Amino acid sequence: MGAAGPAILFVLLLAASAMIGVYVLAFAARCVLVVVNETAAGQDEIVWPSEPYQDWLGHAVQFIELVGIWLAPSALLARLLRGVWLPDDGALRVLLIAAPGLWLFFPIGLLSSLSAESRWVPFRWAICVRFLRAAPSALVFYFLTALVLGAAVVPWYYALFGGHGYLLLPAAGGSAVVLFLYARLLGRLAWIISRLPTKERPPAKVKEAKRPPPRGKKKRKPRAEVQDPWAVPEDEERAHRTNKRFPWAEDKKTEKSSNIPSADDMESYGIASERERVPEPPSAPPPRSRLAMSPHEYDPIDVQQSPPTPGPPTETQSELFAQQVAQRLAERTHVRPVLPPHPFVNGVYTFPLYPRCIPSGLMLSLGFLVEGVLVHQMMEYGRVLFGW
Repeated sequence: MGAAGPAILFVLLLAASAMIGVYVLAFAARCVLVVVNETAAGQDEIVWPSEPYQDWLGHAVQFIELVGIWLAPSALLARLLRGVWLPDDGALRVLLIAAPGLWLFFPIGLLSSLSAESRWVPFRWAICVRFLRAAPSALVFYFLTALVLGAAVVPWYYALFGGHGYLLLPAAGGSAVVLFLYARLLGRLAWIISRLPTKERPPAKVKEAKRPPPRGKKKRKPRAEVQDPWAVPEDEERAHRTNKRFPWAEDKKTEKSSNIPSADDMESYGIASERERVPEPPSAPPPRSRLAMSPHEYDPIDVQQSPPTPGPPTETQSELFAQQVAQRLAERTHVRPVLPPHPFVNGVYTFPLYPRCIPSGLMLSLGFLVEGVLVHQMMEYGRVLFGW
């Protein structure tokens, strides 16, 4: 009965760590995928989607598949070397064999999964070729991630296997920061290799500046003739200039031949006689009050109808609206984001302190801390029961 209590606590801690570990792994996988996708698209600020918790489980399964595929050869090799290399410290032997393989092949596997038609594809030769084409950037990425991941793995090892439980708090907070930095660096590397020229997308040709023409006599272009539609023709203008300014001041000899009528020919206006007067129209009678009228003498007031209320849009209106929206989207210009001059420095190490990243980082740190405490206590009871 003395070992029953630790055994029961060990089983409860194992179940709790398994359940909480699934959610922590799912949330960590979701953070990594969001940061890598947004950064690879050229975004500096990360827009965190609002997804239900059930969708995170798919990310966790994807990560478990990738990690399991690349850890399987390392675990098999550590099993074969257990009697030759570090026989008394199996955890350190597994860590020294598995960590380099996972550090080397996990980025290729994750980018292969994200770029393939199916997310369950763990390896693509095209991604490996692009890593080789961008060899300088890939080497910088691997060097920086080795330093970053080493800063996170060392505290966890001494906290779980070295008996230093007080390191759980800095290990949990540091792991959240390291996870964001690793995803940011991997996203920047994906952004770099996505800009490499391919057969479908050749490199952009730089237009050469046109040389100025040699100095010398420039050929003058013939001037374009401009015609004023309101201008007076030359013939009429010439004829108008020959005429006198006041044609009615001519002498009597030319008066008969002129087109201006004489004073005798003009009709005069006089007072019309009484017979020719036009009779005035009869004046309308003054308006009568409605109180003095009978009901049949006036029309009743018409009731003004209210304007018809607009109904739902017809099929023609909806089709026209859809065409306008499609035209607006087609006319919109997509500005390609510019790669920063130092992609592995600018906006990388300050990324965990972005306002939109702090809530996710705190939740991730809390999850790592709870999971670390459960695993640490479970291992303490395992040493009592199984002599770990």
